[in-house]
Amino acid sequence: MTAVEEIEIRCPATVPLPNGYCPPGKLLMKLLVSGDVPSFVRPDNLIELPCEDCRARLRKRGVSVRRVLHRFDLTGQLVATLTDGEVI
Repeated sequence: MTAVEEIEIRCPATVPLPNGYCPPGKLLMKLLVSGDVPSFVRPDNLIELPCEDCRARLRKRGVSVRRVLHRFDLTGQLVATLTDGEVI
């Protein structure tokens, strides 16, 4: 029987608390991987997830954005974060 590993995909933007503790970002999704975690992922194999928290954070700073996308590879590593002004 193959072991199943759970990979958490979280928003990379976190806000440190006054005591210095930096809580993990919002959970966007979980990946269940059976077998080995891929050691090589082609650049076009990406998971794109919209993030409302980052969108709201940017809008509070006065940046007008309609959408923020976080791109992750299949191992759960952040590849890029894109906004309206970039290719989405």
